[in-house]
Amino acid sequence: MLLRGFLPVAIGLAIFLHAPAWAQVKGVALVKVDDPMQGTIPKIVHGHGTVLPQTIKTESFQRDGQVSDILVEVGEQFKMGDPLLDFGASPAAVVAYEQAKSALRLAEGTRARAAELVKLKLATADQLDVAEKALSDAQLTKLMLEKQGAIKPSEILEAPFDGVVVAIAVAKGDRIAAGATLMTLAQTDKLRLAVGIEPSDIEKVKPGLPVRLVSPLSGRKPFKATVRSVGAAIDPKTRLVPAFMDVPRDSALAGENVVAAIPVGEFRGWLVPRDAVGADKKSAYVFQVDEGHAKRIDVTVVGSDNDNSVLSGDINPDLKLVVWGGYQLGDGDAVRTQAAQGEAENRNQ
Repeated sequence: MLLRGFLPVAIGLAIFLHAPAWAQVKGVALVKVDDPMQGTIPKIVHGHGTVLPQTIKTESFQRDGQVSDILVEVGEQFKMGDPLLDFGASPAAVVAYEQAKSALRLAEGTRARAAELVKLKLATADQLDVAEKALSDAQLTKLMLEKQGAIKPSEILEAPFDGVVVAIAVAKGDRIAAGATLMTLAQTDKLRLAVGIEPSDIEKVKPGLPVRLVSPLSGRKPFKATVRSVGAAIDPKTRLVPAFMDVPRDSALAGENVVAAIPVGEFRGWLVPRDAVGADKKSAYVFQVDEGHAKRIDVTVVGSDNDNSVLSGDINPDLKLVVWGGYQLGDGDAVRTQAAQGEAENRNQ
């Protein structure tokens, strides 16, 4: 029984003897501190957008026909001049052309007979004029069908530029009316991007500003672009104003979503780690150490990035600034300090 009572006391005494000095002082908090410093962080306007091809073109033939074969698939890349689709004459077009040839032969015969009858004074000049008009109409009909390609058993749709197949609107064997869309092509050597910007920020975004673009896709590297122009109206769907920029070739994929960061200036003031700033109903605040006690300093957060905040307020440059551990402090609390190695250098980079 005596041993049971002695064991907790012995354990507690051992902890007390081996604990650091600051832990032996009740109510004293350990904090990390650094010298206050002035600095800047970039003022960033953020936006979102989708990389799109500079040129999107729909392809068709201006004649009726039938899809003999499709030589590419959606998403496939091609080079200028590559065959994309085999387009043949439709049965109706073939019949129409044969009818036109027959009508032309008939009109030629009628006109020849009318001319002979006129010579024999068995027909009038008006009858010859009618025959010549019919011959002219038959010639024009045949010529029109030939120009439309109705007599071609096969015609290859060739790529007009380097690009990628965005959509195919037909299937093999389909009979297609003149002018119907066959496929949609995108030119991939030139990409464009419209980034949606909050209307309140649009006055800050100017042509020529650099842009850092980040894709949410895993493994994709950030890339850079330049603002080309800024829209003059709010997009009714997104309620944002578009900022247009050209995207360097091979830096992004057509259809890729990106997050844009556009530096439009800088925030200047007291530069502190973002986690050093607390906030309550009254204001934002930081702590400085004055004669071993925490001193609350109310501040205004001018701007922030991922790691740092820029503050304005009555920060004393001669007193250490609490950069870690402020969450446990109240105004006037006793503190024990530890230097924050490298904090100032990191903030200044």
